Amino acid sequence: MRIVILSIALVIATAVLPASAGDLKANRIILRVADLNTSVAFYQDRVGLRLQSRFDEFAVFGDEGVTIMLQAIARKSNAPNGGLAAFTEVVLETPDVMKTYEEMKSRGVTFTREPFPATTDGARVLYAANFRDPDGHILSLTGWVSR
Repeated sequence: MRIVILSIALVIATAVLPASAGDLKANRIILRVADLNTSVAFYQDRVGLRLQSRFDEFAVFGDEGVTIMLQAIARKSNAPNGGLAAFTEVVLETPDVMKTYEEMKSRGVTFTREPFPATTDGARVLYAANFRDPDGHILSLTGWVSR
């Protein structure tokens, strides 16, 4: 299974950059986590991302495109959706959203919202399904489905 990682915020930011910044591209998202072992197990075993490397307080996921880096830090709040995690969203795109959704569910990912039609380009519908990681970061699984 190959998952292409995208971030809606990065896509929107790219759309408003001046033309002279055309060579600028996003290459990583760093998520701060409370327990690196728990988060690595979640992203690797449940979500299905490939662990590229692990060093000190960091774990790096990804092959191409945007990389997700996890960084272990001390956290002041134990609320799973408090602090900056409440404003973070990582969007994962897959060529077969329904199949990937079922695979992730079978590996123990608990979705807060099942696949729903988020938008359309006329010929296709973009489906999205939402879930959270152990630190409360919001993740969306997305994929285009032909009408």
